[in-house]
Amino acid sequence: MTRVVAAACALAALVSNLLVERVAMAASGSFVMIPGLADIHPAWNRCVSFSLFCQNSDTGQHLLMALLVVIIAVVTVLAWRATNWLAAAGFGLIIGGALGNLIDRVFHGAVFDYLALHLGSVQLFVCNFSDIAISAGVLCLIGEALLAPRPRYS
Repeated sequence: MTRVVAAACALAALVSNLLVERVAMAASGSFVMIPGLADIHPAWNRCVSFSLFCQNSDTGQHLLMALLVVIIAVVTVLAWRATNWLAAAGFGLIIGGALGNLIDRVFHGAVFDYLALHLGSVQLFVCNFSDIAISAGVLCLIGEALLAPRPRYS
């Protein structure tokens, strides 16, 4: 059953990202979504999270995509071995989000980010639905680790 949960979460995250991206790509320009917190601000990101490891060459982009494929494969094995639904959901969300970003890199050479988050005038970062799915997956895994029963030692 955990494998079904992981697959369903991965598929839901991937499809949701593709649909939300299409809507955001069709939107004209930037606009305020939630005043003081979130704006729609389309941007193409050739970097990884928080603009780290920017790749402006084809070789760098291909290496980054290859690394992403390896990470997806490892997380897929972890999802396959998950023993409870919370871990399976977490791994599935991470897989779906990573696949969404990989698809962007393959077809566009960069990740399409559109959700600019800020606290008032303090800019935080720009992300997309895939990034949110990955973050939610990590939170699921942290929750699973905190809630997992611990063996009692006498």
